[in-house]
Amino acid sequence: MFCNNCGKEIDDNAYVCPNCGVKVSSGQQVETTVSKKVNGLGIAGFVVSLVSLWLGMYFCIASVVGLVLSIVGMCFRKKCTSCNGLAIAGLVLGIVSLMIWAIVWIVVGSVIIGISGMA
Repeated sequence: MFCNNCGKEIDDNAYVCPNCGVKVSSGQQVETTVSKKVNGLGIAGFVVSLVSLWLGMYFCIASVVGLVLSIVGMCFRKKCTSCNGLAIAGLVLGIVSLMIWAIVWIVVGSVIIGISGMA
């Protein structure tokens, strides 16, 4: 960009012109945007863990996948600036879902073993 006072080229991020010392106007200053990194693995872990509450009947595979994705999302939380809370929520949901479906499968297995033992 160029200084409005002296017309010389200056750095885009300059607050003061190094040639004439005049403050660069706020309208002239280039806005810099900070890129936000989204924690995609945290989001995926949350969604899969949420869905696993209903899909756990399929041998708890969805619960384990959601738990793994949430754990990996937690590992990347320092590199990402948004959606880190979803990784934590996915971790909690994955653990709860895994526990619920493990109990269900233990009960179902006990009933099946009990029925076959009676015959």
